[in-house]
Amino acid sequence: MELEKFKELHARFFGKELPEAVTASEEYDAYIEAIHDDEACYNWATAEKLKAKGFDFESYCCLMLADKVYQSLDEEGEIKYDDPDVIINKWDEGLYGIPIHDGGASMVVINYCPWCGHKLSK
Repeated sequence: MELEKFKELHARFFGKELPEAVTASEEYDAYIEAIHDDEACYNWATAEKLKAKGFDFESYCCLMLADKVYQSLDEEGEIKYDDPDVIINKWDEGLYGIPIHDGGASMVVINYCPWCGHKLSK
């Protein structure tokens, strides 16, 4: 999908309660497919979401890592230790890790980004 067309659809669909007639449309399906299958559309939509939330995504090696770290934080910016949907955390010390969901704060420290392979530094 052309990025400009995606941006137009994003403005119409994102963050809104949509009736079933809309979510069952071919246009909506194409929009959802573009988010999942088109890197330019995914990157643009993710950057827009993180900008709107005031999250400093540009300090991360890739948008996927930035988005997953953002998703690991609660509304106060603290790590959500008890959320099984969290797949990566970044600690204040600059360490990144994959949480072990055992009820505590255990993690497996990682040194490379799981998405782009960039060496993660403190």
